[in-house]
Amino acid sequence: MDSHTVKQPEVYCEGDGIKHPKIYLKINKDKGYIVCPYCSKKFSLA
Repeated sequence: MDSHTVKQPEVYCEGDGIKHPKIYLKINKDKGYIVCPYCSKKFSLA
């Protein structure tokens, strides 16, 4: 699983290697991360 650390809770994903529709995701601050349902890329708050 690919992982990225971000500063903002709103992110978007278009896939890495496998392209998928551009989707916007919002990180729940209590959980601290979100995983893209298409490509399983993980976005974590810094």
